[in-house]
Amino acid sequence: MISVTAWEWIGIFIGIVIGGLAEAWGISNPEVLIRLGRWKDRLFVGCIAIAIGAGALALYGLAALGIGFHWGIKPDYVFGVALGAAIFGTGIAISGYVPGTIWMALGEGRRDALWALFGGLLGAASWTVIYQTSFGQWLVTYDNFGQIYFGGKVDTDLTVGFGIAIAWAIIMFGISYLLPRYKGGKSCAYNSLHKLTKLDPEEENQYVETAGMLLSGASMPLGKNNLPEKVNYHWTVSSKLFGVVMMSVGIIIGLMVVLDMFLHQIFGESTTFSWIVAYLWLPAGVWKYSTLTVHTIGWEPFSDIGTLFGAFLASIFFTRRFQSFNNVIPPSWESRFGNSQIKRGAGAFSGAYLMLLGARMADGCASGHILSGDLQMAVSSLEFFIIVMIFLLLVSYIIYRKVK
Repeated sequence: MISVTAWEWIGIFIGIVIGGLAEAWGISNPEVLIRLGRWKDRLFVGCIAIAIGAGALALYGLAALGIGFHWGIKPDYVFGVALGAAIFGTGIAISGYVPGTIWMALGEGRRDALWALFGGLLGAASWTVIYQTSFGQWLVTYDNFGQIYFGGKVDTDLTVGFGIAIAWAIIMFGISYLLPRYKGGKSCAYNSLHKLTKLDPEEENQYVETAGMLLSGASMPLGKNNLPEKVNYHWTVSSKLFGVVMMSVGIIIGLMVVLDMFLHQIFGESTTFSWIVAYLWLPAGVWKYSTLTVHTIGWEPFSDIGTLFGAFLASIFFTRRFQSFNNVIPPSWESRFGNSQIKRGAGAFSGAYLMLLGARMADGCASGHILSGDLQMAVSSLEFFIIVMIFLLLVSYIIYRKVK
């Protein structure tokens, strides 16, 4: 078996690549996830599906050939994962952030990300306190089936796992191909694979509006006939970047997660919040969860630094969406609650609080569960993703149903 364990600081470079590519998707902008919750823009689902499909094929194919990986399948303690997922989805609907996009948004210079950071730290601290109680221990032990994936226990039956991964990848690629990005349109994958497809005027207007939304508040000029303009307006068939930006980014991120697992560990971004809490407020040796986090954390702090720095570099040189911490309020939020900075700060803070509380309760987030976990075909991660989507859509409908 071929296996390695890289230095922890290598995680910085993994984070730079993933953070930079994800910033090109635009998910550092909270409006993107809010629109996903409103089911108005499904880009995130399509891109993540590509990453999961490509990554699962590579991971289980290489593992079946004898390549050793640092597996990171999350234990499936059914009730605790479900409750954490419900809280996590609710928090996304309110804030528009997941743990990783908070770091990306800080790199992009978003003001409300500062409030989200503080809320996230408080949410992680709350789970540290809850974990100390009998209720917290019950959540992580009741109906705990351990680390299982679709083929059995982690790192077993890898040839069978590769066969399952083929079927799983077909499902993921099918979702990416068939799920329209906008209502009445086609998926990004469909348009990427059909170069001669012409966007109808309504769909083209939606792409134009999205590009304008992503650039809103940017402190740098976009310019003309250059790479940043083509990245932001990749919807134009003439640019020939449609497939490159939308298809290859998902594939590269999926393969980067596989490389991550080969070198050291899975790609996750919420553990860092609990690690910071352990050093600032709730020290290891006194608080059980802080002790667990400090003793088991890998290169997450390094990869989170890389994620922030990657988004910063991309927003300066690749997309020119750097905000300089201007007052930019997500359009859906502004339409529903007005342009008050205090209200938006409260929303980012409270939503991130719930989101991090749910992430640590479920032992993973959008990176550790939805991306890395579903790429590994973890049963707990599939449960997490389904419940997150249900509550994201439900809470978003309640909050934003009157938004035009």
